[in-house]
Amino acid sequence: MDGELITAIVAVVVSVAGILYTSVQTKTAKNAATAAQDQVELMRRQIEAEEKDRFENRGPVFSVARAYTDESDVNVPRALVQIEQGSGPRLVSVVVSATGNGVEGMRGAYDPDSGWGYRREPSIELGTSTPGALHDVYVDLDYHTRETGVHLTLACVDEAGARWVRSLGTRVEPEPEPPQGPGRRRFRV
Repeated sequence: MDGELITAIVAVVVSVAGILYTSVQTKTAKNAATAAQDQVELMRRQIEAEEKDRFENRGPVFSVARAYTDESDVNVPRALVQIEQGSGPRLVSVVVSATGNGVEGMRGAYDPDSGWGYRREPSIELGTSTPGALHDVYVDLDYHTRETGVHLTLACVDEAGARWVRSLGTRVEPEPEPPQGPGRRRFRV
């Protein structure tokens, strides 16, 4: 009987060891499965980020070709910001808005009923644009503003309906007067 008891005890110990080993293996397998799921999620996010980067990189690129304060309208000074589409797809719509210290809004269409002779809009539609296209954007300034920073936001749509938002910033100030040369006299009246 002592031999049978020893055999039974050994069998129980081996069983318990097997159960513990199986439990550890199960926990290890669950941890590996969780790590694999995390890795798949990380790869999915990386692929999405790469796709987003590719989409953004194939979008339009704009730059400021020229910017100055235009005071030819005695009623309201305005910033003239000439923007150029450097690259990207043909756009069927470009909508521009402006912000900045002293910025009053976008100069819209002619309106004889307004006090300014035109409508002041929160944004204006530039229409279509292709690489190399220049667009003059007129931004109304506060009556006392001659120098300021202007931040433009361009909402762009291509022919396939893809949409991008681009930002441009520039400083505007009055253009210096042209230099006086020997053939260019200035007469005072």
